Amino acid sequence: MPDLQLKLAILAALGHAPGFSGLVSLPPPESRGGRQLLAWFDRSGLALGVLRSLQINDAIPQISQAWRDALGQRLEKNIVRTRDMVEEFERLNVAFRKFGVKAGALKGFTLVPDFCAEPSLRHQVDFDFLVDSRDVSAAAEALRYCGYTADQLSESGETCFVTPLQHIPSADDDLYILQGQRQVDLHTSLWEPCPWLPVETPQDCLEYTQHRAISGARYLSLSLEDKFLLQVLHTFRHSFRSWIRVSWVLEIAQCVEYHAEDDCLWNAVISRSGDSRLTKCIFAFVLGLANRLFHTPIPARLRSWTAESHTQSLRAWLDHFAVDWATSDWPGSLNNLFLTAEFIPDPSLRRQYWRSRLLPQKRHASIGSIAVSSPSTFLRLQAARVGYLAHRAGVHLKDIVALPRQQLRWKRALQLSRGPSFDSNS
Repeated sequence: MPDLQLKLAILAALGHAPGFSGLVSLPPPESRGGRQLLAWFDRSGLALGVLRSLQINDAIPQISQAWRDALGQRLEKNIVRTRDMVEEFERLNVAFRKFGVKAGALKGFTLVPDFCAEPSLRHQVDFDFLVDSRDVSAAAEALRYCGYTADQLSESGETCFVTPLQHIPSADDDLYILQGQRQVDLHTSLWEPCPWLPVETPQDCLEYTQHRAISGARYLSLSLEDKFLLQVLHTFRHSFRSWIRVSWVLEIAQCVEYHAEDDCLWNAVISRSGDSRLTKCIFAFVLGLANRLFHTPIPARLRSWTAESHTQSLRAWLDHFAVDWATSDWPGSLNNLFLTAEFIPDPSLRRQYWRSRLLPQKRHASIGSIAVSSPSTFLRLQAARVGYLAHRAGVHLKDIVALPRQQLRWKRALQLSRGPSFDSNS
C-alpha cells in the first residue's frame, strides 16, 4: 500500500496551485514501493494527468528519468488505445443512427475539453449512452448488430452489453493496452433507481443534446450543465458503493476551474439539478472532495446554493476523512459510512444500506457481466472471479475490524469541527 504522503505529493502536482517538490521522494518505479505506487496511479486514473501537469508547468526535471519513462510509456500506449476506442465509438454511433435511435453519449469522450484537455489523458473503460425508454429495444438491436450481447434488458434502468471475452481480467493487467473486451452501458436516466437514494433528475436531457465530433467520430452530447450534473451524480453513486477513481473528482475540479466565472453555467446547473435537500447534499459532498483533494475554489453561486448542506458532520468528515478515504487503495474504504445520515435520514432505510455495505451481496462484488467465448474460457473466468471475491473479502474484513477505531477517530473529528473549517472557501 503506497504511503499517504506520496499520494499527497501526487495530488499537490494536480492542485489549484500545482506543487511538485514532493515528487522527489517517489521511490524508483522498479522497486516494490514504486510498483505499488504505479498500481495506485493507474487505478486512480491520475498517472497521465500528472505527466501533463509536469509538462505544462516545465517541471519534468522534478521526477527521475525512470519515472519519466514509466509515465511516458503509459501515455504512448493510451494514445493507441484511445484511437482504437474512437473508432469503436464511431461505429456505435453509426449503428444507432442506422436503427433510428437517438442516443446521447455520456461521460468518456464527451468530457473533452471542459473536464479533460485531451481524450488520450483519460483511461476510458467502456461506453455509456442515454436513450429514451421507448427506444431501448431498438438500441439493443443496434448493439447486437455491432456484436454486443446483454443478459437481460431493462427499460427503466441500466443495461450492460459486452462483446465475447478475449482475455481473463486480473490485477496484473496492463490497463493501457487495447481492449480484449468491449462494454456498452445503456441508460434511460442520469440516475439509476436506488432504494435508499431517491434522486430526482431531469428527464428531458435528450432534448438538449448537441451534435459534436471527436477525431472524426460524430455523436450527440449532453448540454454542459447536464454533463456536470451527471459527473457529480456518477461520482457520488460510486462513493456510496465504496470506491471512486480520484480522476473523476479531478475532472470535476478542472471543469469548475475552467468555468469558474461563468455564473450563467452554474445557474443552469442549479436549475437542472432541482432544489431537493438530497441533491444539494450530494453536490456539497462531491464539491467538498474537489476542494479538499485539489484545493479547488468552489464558485460562489454553488457555495450559496449548497450552504444549508454544509453541516457540522459533513465538514468534519471532509476535513478529517476525505483525503485518506478518496485515496484508499481499491476496493475502497468503509469510512464514508459515518456520513450515511446526511443522505439517508430514514433510520430503516439507513439500516438496509448499512447491511448492504457490511454484508455485500454477490452482485455488488463482481468483476462484471462478461460474455465468454468457450467452455475453457468460462472455467478460467470462474477461477478469476473466485480470486477477485477472495481479495475483496479480505480487504472488507480488515475494514470491518478497523471500524471501532475509526469510530473513535470520527468522534474526535466531530469535536474538532466545532472550530474553524479547513475549507478554503469558508
